[in-house]
Amino acid sequence: MDRAFTRARLRSALFPLLIAVAPSLVLAGEAGGVTFSAEAYRDHVKRLASDEWGGRGPGQEGIEKAAEYIADHFKAHGLKPAGDNGTYFQTFDIRRGKNLVRERADFKVEGLDAAWKVDADWRPLPFSQVGDIEGPLAFAGYGISAERYNFDDYAGFDAAGKVLLMMRYEPKDADPNAVFGGSTPSSHSMFSRKARIAADKGAKAIIIVNPPNRDPDKDELYEFSSRFTRQSYELPMIQVKREVAEALLKRAGMPDLATLTQELDEGRQPLSTDLKGVKVRISTGLEANVIKARNLIGLMPGAGQTDELIVIGAHYDHLGTREEDDKKTIFNGADDNASGTSGVLELVTAFSRQPPPRRGVLFMTFSAEEMGLLGSKHFVDNPTVDYSRIKFMMNLDMIGRYRPESFEIYGADTGEGFEALAEELAGELSLQYKLGSSMFGNSDHASFYEKGTPVMFPFTGLHEEYHKPEDDWELINAEGATQVLQFAYRLSHRMAMAEQGPIYKERGRSRRNSPAAAAAEQAAREQAAENQPAKPETPPAEPPAPPRRARVRLGIMPSYAESDEPGMLVESVVPNQPAAQAGMKDGDRIIQIGDKDIGDVQEYMAAMSAFNPGDEVQIIVRRQGEKVTLKVKLAGQDGPK
Repeated sequence: MDRAFTRARLRSALFPLLIAVAPSLVLAGEAGGVTFSAEAYRDHVKRLASDEWGGRGPGQEGIEKAAEYIADHFKAHGLKPAGDNGTYFQTFDIRRGKNLVRERADFKVEGLDAAWKVDADWRPLPFSQVGDIEGPLAFAGYGISAERYNFDDYAGFDAAGKVLLMMRYEPKDADPNAVFGGSTPSSHSMFSRKARIAADKGAKAIIIVNPPNRDPDKDELYEFSSRFTRQSYELPMIQVKREVAEALLKRAGMPDLATLTQELDEGRQPLSTDLKGVKVRISTGLEANVIKARNLIGLMPGAGQTDELIVIGAHYDHLGTREEDDKKTIFNGADDNASGTSGVLELVTAFSRQPPPRRGVLFMTFSAEEMGLLGSKHFVDNPTVDYSRIKFMMNLDMIGRYRPESFEIYGADTGEGFEALAEELAGELSLQYKLGSSMFGNSDHASFYEKGTPVMFPFTGLHEEYHKPEDDWELINAEGATQVLQFAYRLSHRMAMAEQGPIYKERGRSRRNSPAAAAAEQAAREQAAENQPAKPETPPAEPPAPPRRARVRLGIMPSYAESDEPGMLVESVVPNQPAAQAGMKDGDRIIQIGDKDIGDVQEYMAAMSAFNPGDEVQIIVRRQGEKVTLKVKLAGQDGPK
C-alpha cells in the first residue's frame, strides 16, 4: 500500500524508543545542508560498471580494480582502515568448484600396461569427491535402484568396498514416451542419484561410460569446468571412453558393452557382477578451487561520546565476465550493484563534509554477495570490530532505477519505531514508497539481521535487465538515485546521532532465497546439465531465469556456503514451522525431497517449487552420518520465512 503523509502528521508519530536526538541535530530541509550530485554519482557507476572492469566477478581481474578504487575513495575522504592488519581490506576464501591438476591425475589397472591419458581417455567429473582410491572393480549396469519400475542393478549384488563401472543414463525403452527409459531421462539417470545409491551400498568410487546405444558415433567426455559450483557428490567419480571400458570388461572375460547394454535394456534384469582379477587405482587430480575475495571496511570515527557504530554497506561484486564458444560476455551490473556501491561512496563524501556524528560509521562494501551473501556473512562471523558495538545496518542494493511507484523500504519491522521513522523521512522528501517484506532476505542486510542487528534496505525494484548483460550504466537514473541518497543520508545520520537504540524486533527468521544470489541464477542450468548427452557444462552467455518461486514454505534457513559433503545444509530450523514440526534439526543435510535428489540449495529451491500448500512430502536428511526420513506437511507462503 502506498503511503503519503503530510509533514504535520508525520511529526506526530511516536517512536521514543528509537531516536533520542538533541533538537539542534534533527535534520531538516536538505538533510542539514547535504546535497548529492547526480553527475558525481553517475561517474562512479560508469567506472564501476565499465567493460574495463569486466563485471566485477570474484576471482577476476576487474573486481580487484574496483576494490582499489573504493579503497582510494575511503582514504581520500579520511576514513580509517578497519579491515585486516591496518588495511581497508578483509580477505576471505570462497570455495567454488574444483581445479583439475592434470599432472596429478592418474588412472591405472593392475596387470594392464595401457597408459590412459586424462582428457583423452578419461576425466574426473566436476562433482567428484577429491582424493585417491583403489579397489576391486565390478560391473553395476546402470547403477540404478528403481523399485517403482521393477529395475534394480543392486539386487543380489554386494557393492561394498568396490569401484563400480556403470553406464550413463538408464535402460532404454522402446517407447520414447516412457517415463523410465524414454527420450526424456528420469531422475534415476542423474549422476547425483547414482552416486548416492552407490555410496549407500558401500561402494568406493564410480566409473561412468556412455552406453553404445546413445549417440553411437560420439563418445565425448563430460566437460570439466572449475566454474561448476555444485557441491561434491558422495564418491570419487570419473568417466572413461568406451574403448577403456571395453578393455576392462575384456580383462575380466565379460561380454562387450553392446551386448551388456542390449541385455539390460531388453531383459531389465540385473547383470551386476565382480570383474574378477581387475583392480583399479585412481588419482582424481582434483583440488578445491579457492577464490580470494575482499570486503572493504573504512571507519569514520564518531564525536567521542560513545564507541558505538552503525554500518552503511553495499555489495560491489557482480556476475563478471563469462566465456562461451570463445565469446566473452560481460555482465556489467550497473544497477546490481554499482548503483548501491556508488551510493556508499557518495555517502562517504557527504559524511566527511559534516561534523562527526555521535556514533562512528563503518562504511563497507562486500564481495561475493551474488554467490550467497558470502562477504557480509564472513564479516558478521569474523568482525574486525567488537560486533556488540554495531547498533544498526543500512544496506544499499539496486538503487539506480528510481521510479516513484517502485521505491520500497525493507526492514521497517526489524526495529522499534522504524515504520514511523520511514514515514517521517519520506514525508520530508515528498517520497512515495511502499514498505516491503516478501523479499526481505535477498541481500547483505540479512546477514546482520540474523546476528540481532536492526536493518533497513531502500530498494528501487527489479527490472528486465536484472542479471543480464544489458544492465548498463546508460539505464541508471542518477537524478532519482540522489533522492534515494537523501533518504539514506537522513536515515543513517539519525541512527548515528541516536543516544540509545534502536530496539531489535524479531520478525521471524529472514529468508535468503536471494534473487541477487548466483545460486538461484544457476538452478535451471545445473539441474538440466547432467541429462544432456555429453553436453559440456558451460555457463551460457545469458543466464536462464531463476526457478519459479515456491508456493510453499518449509521453515528453514538454508546455507549457501559450499561444502564437499552431499546435500543441502540446514543452517537453522524456524520454530513452530513445518520442518520443526516434522523433527528437522539445525545441521541436518537435506538429500532428497520426494523423488528429487538434493545436492545443493539450487536443487532444493527447484524441488520445492513443485509443491502446493497442504502437500505432505517425504524428506530424507543426513544427520550425524545417518539417514533420517521425515514426513512434512508444507505450509503456504503467507509470510516470509
